[in-house]
Amino acid sequence: MEEEVLAWWEEKKVFKQVLAQRKKGKLFVFYEGPPTANGMPHPGHVMGRCFKDLFLRYKSMQGYFVPRHAGWDTHGLPVEIEIEKKLGIAKKADIEKFGVGEFNRLCKESVWNYKDEWEKMTHRIGFWLDMDHPYITYDAKYMETLWWIIARIFEKGLLVEDYKVMPYCARCGTGLSSHELALGYKTIKDTSIYVKFPLVRHAPEERVHEKAKHKAVFDEHDDPSVREYFLVWTTTPWTLPANVALAVHPDITYVKAKKENEVLIVAHNRISVLGEGWEVTRTMKGKELLGERYEQLFAFLAPDKEAFFVVAGDFVSATDGSGIVHLAPAYGVDDMEAAKKYGLPVLHPVLENGQFSSEIPWQGMFVKNADPAIVEDLKGKNLFFKEEIYEHEYPFCWRCDTPILYYARKSWFITMSGLREKLIENNKKINWIPAHIKEGRFGEWLAQAKDWAFSRERYWGTPLPVWRCDGCGKIEAVGSIAELGERSQLKNRYVAMRHGQAMFNAKRVAETSGRAENHLTKKGIQESKASLARFAKKNKGVVPDIIVASPFPRTQETARIAAEYFGIAPERIVTDAAIAEINIGVFDGKPVKEYHAYFSSYEEKFEKRPQDGENVRDLRARVTAFVRRMEEEHSGKTIFIVSHEYAVWMLETALEGFDVAESVAAKKKKGDDYIATGEIRALPSTRLPLDENGFLDLHKPHIDAITFACRACEKGIMRRVPEVCDVWFDSGAMPFAQAHWPFAQGKSAKVKARSDGVSLSKTDLKKLMKQISYPADFITEGVDQTRGWFYTLLAVATALDAGIPYRTVISQGHILDKHGKKMSKSKKNYTDPLAIADKYGIDALRWYFFVVNPVGEPKRFDEKDVLDAQRKSVMMLINIGNFLASYAYAGRMPATLPAQKNLLDRWIISRVNHAVAAVTEAMDAYDAQTAGRHLAALLDDVSNWYVRRSRERFQLAEDARDHKDASAVLRMVFEKTLVLASPFIPFTTEKLWLNMGKKTSIHLEKYPSSDKKRIDKKLEYDMMHIREAASMAFKARADARIKVRQPLGMLTISGKAFAVAHKELLRLLEEEVNVKEVVVDGALAEGVRLDTAITPALHEEGMMREITRHIQQARKDDGLTKKDSVILRCAVKGDAAHAFETGSERLLQRVVARTIEYVAREAMKSPREIEGEKYHVWFEIQKI
Repeated sequence: MEEEVLAWWEEKKVFKQVLAQRKKGKLFVFYEGPPTANGMPHPGHVMGRCFKDLFLRYKSMQGYFVPRHAGWDTHGLPVEIEIEKKLGIAKKADIEKFGVGEFNRLCKESVWNYKDEWEKMTHRIGFWLDMDHPYITYDAKYMETLWWIIARIFEKGLLVEDYKVMPYCARCGTGLSSHELALGYKTIKDTSIYVKFPLVRHAPEERVHEKAKHKAVFDEHDDPSVREYFLVWTTTPWTLPANVALAVHPDITYVKAKKENEVLIVAHNRISVLGEGWEVTRTMKGKELLGERYEQLFAFLAPDKEAFFVVAGDFVSATDGSGIVHLAPAYGVDDMEAAKKYGLPVLHPVLENGQFSSEIPWQGMFVKNADPAIVEDLKGKNLFFKEEIYEHEYPFCWRCDTPILYYARKSWFITMSGLREKLIENNKKINWIPAHIKEGRFGEWLAQAKDWAFSRERYWGTPLPVWRCDGCGKIEAVGSIAELGERSQLKNRYVAMRHGQAMFNAKRVAETSGRAENHLTKKGIQESKASLARFAKKNKGVVPDIIVASPFPRTQETARIAAEYFGIAPERIVTDAAIAEINIGVFDGKPVKEYHAYFSSYEEKFEKRPQDGENVRDLRARVTAFVRRMEEEHSGKTIFIVSHEYAVWMLETALEGFDVAESVAAKKKKGDDYIATGEIRALPSTRLPLDENGFLDLHKPHIDAITFACRACEKGIMRRVPEVCDVWFDSGAMPFAQAHWPFAQGKSAKVKARSDGVSLSKTDLKKLMKQISYPADFITEGVDQTRGWFYTLLAVATALDAGIPYRTVISQGHILDKHGKKMSKSKKNYTDPLAIADKYGIDALRWYFFVVNPVGEPKRFDEKDVLDAQRKSVMMLINIGNFLASYAYAGRMPATLPAQKNLLDRWIISRVNHAVAAVTEAMDAYDAQTAGRHLAALLDDVSNWYVRRSRERFQLAEDARDHKDASAVLRMVFEKTLVLASPFIPFTTEKLWLNMGKKTSIHLEKYPSSDKKRIDKKLEYDMMHIREAASMAFKARADARIKVRQPLGMLTISGKAFAVAHKELLRLLEEEVNVKEVVVDGALAEGVRLDTAITPALHEEGMMREITRHIQQARKDDGLTKKDSVILRCAVKGDAAHAFETGSERLLQRVVARTIEYVAREAMKSPREIEGEKYHVWFEIQKI
């Protein structure tokens, strides 16, 4: 069914219809968090896209215009690692040896490895998303906006280069930002150790001085056999060779504890770590220990400053360890701060690959793998005290799963710590779901906002647009492609001339093989000379240094005319096939129109090749390679190029940095001829980073070749710094970059933005901001994005003073297996959501996601819950639809509902309007679970109360007017319920909508509004009490083991518990619980009392109900409908004989039979059998 609906949507282009219909509605802004298409979608992606689709459909049906564009996150280490695996390399040096350009080319190709799977998943779950016009983070225009933002941040002084300890992945060879670090924590068990740092022994003559200095704390042991030590706890033994100091808290109390010939200094609160047999000999405050010296543990490295003494540290605590912290400034943030404060040296014996350097005995070992060897060394020196297993959270690289090191290095940072208050203030304006994340997980993160480690020493990413002078060190940030072009100029001046008119031009014949007979016409000679004269007049004094011509006769002849004009000897003309016209293959010598007719568009000319020919992309690669060669061979020359229309088209647009669309637009703007025969045109002088095909490519290594003169010292050369940007910046800037802001907004502002990249006034920026979809009204992703995409969106917006980037954000909980464990294919607890969708339908899966629990909580996925969801949503709607189709009045219905006389009709109309109000209120609050549960309650009311209690009104239709009225009510209720449910379960509702004869999609309908005048709260309250009483009566029946089909005499209900006096309500209760009479008894304190006595008459009636049920089921099994007339042939035995005599008329009516024929069982061909207490019936149905 769902595949059928998908095909219908596709055929009718329903999504496009929806967008077109709502085009004039109020804009509702949604941002799609960009996934990476080089990885398969997982269950969390399926769930996330279901939630997105739910609210976007809802808002669209409310009348909003809801454009929704896909996006692709294409940069970063996840992509690089895939290529490394493919190439069998694991080090940055291997990448550079392989070639950065080729490596990045493979990265660019690989990002689309699973694009089909993503699109298939998106299509299958019914998520309406514009996949044809996505934003792509590697696109040059997207990256230009990133550059503009970086330049503005740089201008504000927020982008700085600093030497800091930062999270570092030795495998990837790059630092991580704090939000990246948060993505990779694992609970692990490490071996922590307690190390003894020996105090420096003083010579006898020094002891008097030390005694006075430290108030006799350290001089009481004159016995040379007694040694004093600071006891230090560490979970990173590998950092000990880099130790330069110890830190204590000045206000913590410390003790000296003696055992045999050793004295250990430890925090008083941590004395338990010593174990038994230690005697406390002295106490002191931490400040009394300051300045005390100890011996260097490992003398592998010599410090260049004073080291190995005790300093104060407010970060030291006595809650764990020993209350004394060892400082290795190169490997700890607090350590580095202390080093700066106290002027400590920085020892750095770890290489960028995470291995010890040659000065260390364990050189070549990954530092964490060297811990056992370090422990053994300490034991040999009697400096090891003990070890413990320590369970803690430790960060791993979220991309390659390597343990993270804290590592000192130079990097670029955005100083978010200075924007902390603004971040917090902006967060107050955001609606968070669940609400606790606002001040909890996210708010706490903002309260500790760290500087954003912004740069990465990698390859496939947005290059940091920062250039540094190799002379004076001046740093500049480039904010646009135009600015880059202004700063970086070609070494030569290029002028292009198209050959004059040739014979084949006059005949409109295509010729690109250089036929000897295709000479210039007389007109061609004249227009070439006239054009040269105009050029000389306009460019006085400009004489070509070099004339380069295509090898074709028409260009050679034109070049000779030019050489003669400029007084250049003909033999100096250079012939170069690289600037020949495009090779049109089999179309050579044929009418021009045949060549053009081969393509459906100019765009196709870039990809499609004629037989034996080349496409425009090939031509572009050829002519830009020519310019590249000229730049290598010449400098300061005027190079006069005599070529052809398409060659000049590609040459000029390539130097402009135009993409395919811009190149095509330029061609269309010029008309039939991009450059007229004989025309001369100066080519752009900008030197832009072009790839091997001649297209603008801002990636490494192309961008690294762009240098320019320093304006500050006028001697140095500005060279780009080697880093690329944190990939999270790409997605965090998407509100602006997806719109190519500010370059694509407004002509005057565009000129300003392109001229210097940054200098736009706040007024300009505000005007431009109004031209893009900003901020988002709604975004949603998984909870892990609170410190990922959600944070970077806010960080970029705050840095730009752009307010909040989103108004409402839903943070989704993770999907776990039914035991609460993370799903994993290796653990064999992974469930493919699309396989579940194929089994139960995507609507059932969607419903499960929405109602199983609040959106922010983890979902323990169990297939049984999806089956339950299917029964309570999809199947319930289908059953209501089938009932309506089978039993409702088939004629024309009134345009408006008639006045309802029937109490049940009034109740269900009230319930529908009440549910519409409740669902709308919940959806407006982005509460899918509450909305879904209100909807589920309505479905239950319609199916399990209204339809069941109205069954006889529809099936028997004894009162034609009442049947018609009931049909009108049920049709209205069903249609309104379908529209109400359509954002939740779009496939089922669409199918049922079309089954009702509707011609257009249900998703083009306006979302229902509640008619509050039709809500009768008292009636709903009374009906609720009736249903509660019915539930109690059913329990009483179950306790007495009496089936519901067996009529009983009386049910007494408590007047106190059920204050219901309406006779029609009591009659409903009688019918529901199958009793002859319901009595309200005020004396009955609570609950109900059921008379379970069964008289012969009641027994006989119950028997006929059972027989009726069997015959109705047989009709259904035979595929008969209400319109099919039948004869019922029966053989009866026992009590059934009398029951048939008295109840045959009612039986005929209920089973829709014309007559009953009593025959012997043997006379039936295939009798069905009914056997009950004291009766036996055989029957068969004959269709008339």
